[in-house]
Amino acid sequence: MGERGRLMRRAGDNPVDSTYVDEMMGRAIEASRWTYPHPNPRVGAVLTSPDGAVLSVAAHRTPGESHAEALVLGLAEHTSGTTLYVSLEPCDHHGRTPPCTDAIIDAGVSRVVVGKTDPDPRVSGQGIERLRGAGIEVTVGVLAEQVVENDPGYFHHRSVGTPRVTLKLASTLDGQAGASDGSSQWITSPEAREDAHRLRSENDVIIVGAGTVIQDDPELTVRLDGYDGPQPLPVIICGAREIPEDSRILTRDPIIYRPTGPGGVDPVDVVKDLGERGIVAAMIEGGPSIAGSFLRSGVVDEIVWYIASKIAGGSGIPAIAGDFRAMSDITGVTITGFDRIGPDLKVTAVCSKEP
Repeated sequence: MGERGRLMRRAGDNPVDSTYVDEMMGRAIEASRWTYPHPNPRVGAVLTSPDGAVLSVAAHRTPGESHAEALVLGLAEHTSGTTLYVSLEPCDHHGRTPPCTDAIIDAGVSRVVVGKTDPDPRVSGQGIERLRGAGIEVTVGVLAEQVVENDPGYFHHRSVGTPRVTLKLASTLDGQAGASDGSSQWITSPEAREDAHRLRSENDVIIVGAGTVIQDDPELTVRLDGYDGPQPLPVIICGAREIPEDSRILTRDPIIYRPTGPGGVDPVDVVKDLGERGIVAAMIEGGPSIAGSFLRSGVVDEIVWYIASKIAGGSGIPAIAGDFRAMSDITGVTITGFDRIGPDLKVTAVCSKEP
């Protein structure tokens, strides 16, 4: 057995082993970075030999296909005595695929390093308990924060039952999303618009109001060179106005919510229904009225705001519509990032859930 293998046997006893374990878990997370398995979680796995050599790397890519654990084991010629690094706790229940714990036990794996316990109640802790009961050494909690950051929608949905909601906004430096004549193309730069398409690709649905459909006739698709992932499903919030029958978005079988009473469509009900449909990540794209109503309802978790290097110099269409009557109307946020996107600025913030 090589020096690396001897170090691996003393898990956590020295900084060299810890560094190696982190490196392997990082590879597992990276393997699942651009996979699209929702409503299943993003999971990556790395299998190493007893002396620490990497044998295989795999990730769960789409719903219904083999999970990362089964894939990574299937890619290796010899699995007895190996160590499996997996970003999320292996499942121990029958779904569309067999339990991953069975595959791990049958393969003769000696040690499993888990990034994060699965919050899904069908799994949470049970997979780890099953592996330990089979005599497999299990380490839990390696790069756990990075695992969550790689798939925040999944962890949010499994914890509270609703999708993680991102409000995407684009405006001039002085807060205008469009001119008073209704025109809004293009406020932001091509670089910012490309980044917004990447943001689309990370969400399962894109939410817009009927006004946006009527004004812009969007398709709400991801348009990136080389993109071969699934297209997010469009969601339309309707008011009194009807959607034109020739709207391009109607060819994409959108989910449509219409008012059930005089108060219009309740964002809380929308988010709850999407969660029940298995949607784990949702993005709001427009327009200002939808942005305002969802923000005020308290369902928005994150804001991504593209601020163009332009000044309107007057009042047109605001990025967020509504009356700002008193300071008590303010929504608290924690700004989490600033990035230059071409000539523009991208600001990310997490919304406070405090009353």
